[in-house]
Amino acid sequence: MEAQTEKKVSTLYLKEGMYVSSLDRPWLDTPFLIQGFIIKDPDEILLLKKYCEHVFIDTDKGIDADQYIHEAKKLKSHDKIEQCIVDKTKLVEYVDTTTTTEEMPVARMAIDEASNRVVSLMESVKAGKSINAEEVKGVVEPILESVIRNPEALMWLTQMRHKDSYTYAHSVDNCALAIAFGRHMGLYKDDLNTLATGLLLMDIGKMRIPPEVLNKTEPLTEDEFRLVRSHVGHSVEILEKSEGIGIDIINIALTHHERFDGSGYPSGLAGTQTPVYGRMAAIVDVYDALTSVRPYGSAVSPYTALQEIYNWRNKYFQEELVEQFLQCLGVYPTGSLVEMHSGEVAIVMSQNKTRRMSPQIMLLLDKNKKPYPEYQIINLINQPSEYDQNPLTIFRGIDPGSYGIDPTEFYL
Repeated sequence: MEAQTEKKVSTLYLKEGMYVSSLDRPWLDTPFLIQGFIIKDPDEILLLKKYCEHVFIDTDKGIDADQYIHEAKKLKSHDKIEQCIVDKTKLVEYVDTTTTTEEMPVARMAIDEASNRVVSLMESVKAGKSINAEEVKGVVEPILESVIRNPEALMWLTQMRHKDSYTYAHSVDNCALAIAFGRHMGLYKDDLNTLATGLLLMDIGKMRIPPEVLNKTEPLTEDEFRLVRSHVGHSVEILEKSEGIGIDIINIALTHHERFDGSGYPSGLAGTQTPVYGRMAAIVDVYDALTSVRPYGSAVSPYTALQEIYNWRNKYFQEELVEQFLQCLGVYPTGSLVEMHSGEVAIVMSQNKTRRMSPQIMLLLDKNKKPYPEYQIINLINQPSEYDQNPLTIFRGIDPGSYGIDPTEFYL
């Protein structure tokens, strides 16, 4: 029986001062003569890496690990959702109950309030306090209700708003995107709430990472990279110690960096060993990261981000979930900058679910890339008479900031 203080650790995360209590193979198959020892120098770590993929450490006899491996059998998925993915069916058929225009002011209040609350929540954790479940509920519920009524308004606002802090904004954007993704897949409202809460809190452990590392603009060193990765373990620890946080939410934090081919961390889970919430969270997390300005990288267009995610299907992400995510956001997601075949530049305002290549747009620049004196909103499915002879069609998605366009100017 494995001792309570023993932890299964990948050899990638071994450090001097750890007590190795057992290996992933018989001791006689390795050069180690003593069964159980303190790691005293880097050469011993290199030797352990050579012979073992993982070891067990005893934290009563040595220092703890930043990351440890959780057994896949302890990670329960949801059979109904898994079956829906296979059958391409939905548990709930959601219908928009408001127009995007009607929902916009309510959605703006929801996301502004959520952003303020998240700052307070994160700073509280940074100060060593536990998570307040009621405060989390206050962040998630207004966003959840808005997206259930009409997802387009919040999708627009997450792209348009000014983001003072990547970590804080990323949490709120992940929450909104997760609800839209789950709504599209037809998940029950309780499942949407779990998914949204998990994505809001999954990076909470970053509050224990030094800001100078998180905000570093140069490439991270190996030690810094390992430190950043340790946020997963910190998130799990914080959530486990907080009242009112369910196991599914904790497992989202634990598994959102796992990858479908087993190349992720901290446990190297492959395929459906990662619960469905974790697999969905991984896609949302990467999409929002790619489309956001980060300390170490600029944003790409939503169109480009979706192409990247599509290219990573069945490598990093499950193909069926990638297809659902692309259907959810559309070819040119809400908030995308696009260039028309005419040379004009527009921003996508909302999707037409029956014709994804023909969203509603707002024309910003004419064919000479000069600003229009008044912005014209056009539904590409139902274009006005002046375009009958030469209907507007999208040529390509373009990166944020192209032609000097500042998306925050359109935060309605």
